[in-house]
Amino acid sequence: MVLASHLTRHFDVDRMGKVEFGNLGIFGVLLFFVHTSLVLMYSMRRSGLTGIGLAKEFYIRRLFRIYPLSIVTILTAVALHLHAGMRGLASGPRPGPVELVSNLLLMQNLTGSLPVVGPLWSLPIEVQMYVFLPILFLWRKRSLWRLLALWVMCGLLGHFVLAVPALGCFTLLLFVPNFLPGIIAFGLPENRTIPAYLWPLFILLLALLYLLSPGRQSGAEACLLLGLALPRFKEITFRPLQLISNRIATYSYGIYLGHSFFIWYALTQHNSWILFWLLWIVVPVVLYHGLEHPAIKFGTRLATRASQPQIAALPEGVRG
Repeated sequence: MVLASHLTRHFDVDRMGKVEFGNLGIFGVLLFFVHTSLVLMYSMRRSGLTGIGLAKEFYIRRLFRIYPLSIVTILTAVALHLHAGMRGLASGPRPGPVELVSNLLLMQNLTGSLPVVGPLWSLPIEVQMYVFLPILFLWRKRSLWRLLALWVMCGLLGHFVLAVPALGCFTLLLFVPNFLPGIIAFGLPENRTIPAYLWPLFILLLALLYLLSPGRQSGAEACLLLGLALPRFKEITFRPLQLISNRIATYSYGIYLGHSFFIWYALTQHNSWILFWLLWIVVPVVLYHGLEHPAIKFGTRLATRASQPQIAALPEGVRG
């Protein structure tokens, strides 16, 4: 969805009838917010840790998952004199010190700085939500009704953020209702009775509803429907789709942060679709195996060492 949105923007195709293609990319990010909170809940459960040990392990691993590639992305854009523009990456002045540091630390929303590369806008929101995910995981009274109440409360607080300019840096509050449905899905009992082949159709239906009525509230409602429905769909067992999805998921971070460069270099500079798809396939693989995976392994070792006393205290079966 994000890639399609940015390709249409590059070719000045902004809308088709009532549908604005820019909203397609936004909805893709919102779906990812649901996905990432759910997946990280599963990850914390698998760790077998609790309390401060869980928090330390979680924060260290996320630090080495997110920052290495984002830093390389920013420094590459700066070295090439590229900056996010209306139609994607374009030549421009290098960012000032505050803007550069804000991007490197992924805190642009807190300083009011622009992202050097367009897709970086979502990473500060994600990183700031990480602060609260272990707390929500350990929340012993985490029930559907309490989470729904929290979803409503955060939605209402979002109105104050939009209405009061002084609260503009608290943009995380605008997106908490998009993360919470993943936690709701994690807490619901699984009752997988809906056929798996209906899952892609359900996603497309949510996307269509959002595109016809885009906005913060409709995005939150679509994400809530997604979270409530997730535990009811059967697992996809079609092997080719599993393999393709697994590969895309493995290299998705490199695709997300790299595709703006691919569009700029292949389509703007060389007008070559062959080059674009070659970059789209090859570069994320190289980035993952050359940078992301080593950083993930290092972060995992560091996190394990930091939480070692608690891991040693766990029963053998849990440690395994």
